[in-house]
Amino acid sequence: MSAAKDNKPAVLIAEDEEINRAILREILKDKYRILEAENGHQAVFCIQAEETEIALIILDIHMPKLDGFGVMEYLQETGLNNKIPVVVTTSDKSADVLVQAKKNHAVDIVYKPFRAAEIRKIVDNLVQICKLETSLESIIEEKSVYFTNQYEALKKAAKALRRVKWEDNIKSLMNKLLPGNEAHSGRIRVGTELLLDGLMERYPKYGLSKSINKAISDATLLHDIGNVIIPDSLFDGHRASAGRAMVQIKKRPIAGSELINLMFVNSTHQLERKYAYEIARYMYEQYDGKGYPIGVVGDEIPICAQVVSLCHRYDEIRFLKDGTVKPHKSVMRKIQEAEYKAYNPDLLEVFEVLSDTFDKTVMEEYNKNKEK
Repeated sequence: MSAAKDNKPAVLIAEDEEINRAILREILKDKYRILEAENGHQAVFCIQAEETEIALIILDIHMPKLDGFGVMEYLQETGLNNKIPVVVTTSDKSADVLVQAKKNHAVDIVYKPFRAAEIRKIVDNLVQICKLETSLESIIEEKSVYFTNQYEALKKAAKALRRVKWEDNIKSLMNKLLPGNEAHSGRIRVGTELLLDGLMERYPKYGLSKSINKAISDATLLHDIGNVIIPDSLFDGHRASAGRAMVQIKKRPIAGSELINLMFVNSTHQLERKYAYEIARYMYEQYDGKGYPIGVVGDEIPICAQVVSLCHRYDEIRFLKDGTVKPHKSVMRKIQEAEYKAYNPDLLEVFEVLSDTFDKTVMEEYNKNKEK
């Protein structure tokens, strides 16, 4: 069963009990076009007919003919699990159900009886994340447009981005757009907050506070967004010379920061937007003026970007892509002896004072993600 098509995003409700379908329909009907299925076979048929239109599936686990796990297996077999997010519903709160749902790539689980506010929040957030992902992917697919018409490409993406919320949404988005980046981002975040707190205590001139430090550390979630627009895959193999690749890599800070501005132009999170913009734009600048994309010098570089730059470089040297973890002291020595001109002396002093705590903090974050 499906409603007449309109411009609203479509949500498929697959639920065998009419009363539960009615409740979900009532909660979501104002913002979404509702499709309904009363068993797993109907759900699969609806997905086949409407796969390009469905923004999200709300899927009951226990249904006749084909249960929710069977529907998720179909989505995996067809590759649609990477395109359509699935929220499973159940009254069974056992750990086994939760584990199996996550194993089958459900993005969330909602327990019955339904709460309207919870349903709306989950559905709205996931649909907005998917819109953002689709918009950014369209830019990546049109790679050549970035080399010739960057601003128009960013404008094209912006329309679908402006209502996206912060925190968990941004974290989920970046994890999906840059798979495997979660651990790196987590270490950057905790390291940044630690060094900012150290600067706040020793150097009042930077105007830092606990609330500012928290906003900056939250903003680090987007520090790699330029890599989404100009991905490393553009330079794989012989597709680009080293020189040409570097020219494009140096465009990442501008691309990422401009996209952040477009994404959050109407957001209530303007403080995070400000810091995310500054981090994305200036984190590859160096204190001695030898960085990019602009070549600014000293404290012309925002302090938030200076701190993230140091944390990013530390992480790059210590945690290698092959899984090797270098000793903390050797990384500290390399930065302090060979690369010290690239960083603010005040920041390096705090880094030295907090060395042991910094090591402990980032390793705790490393081990936490390793256990996942």
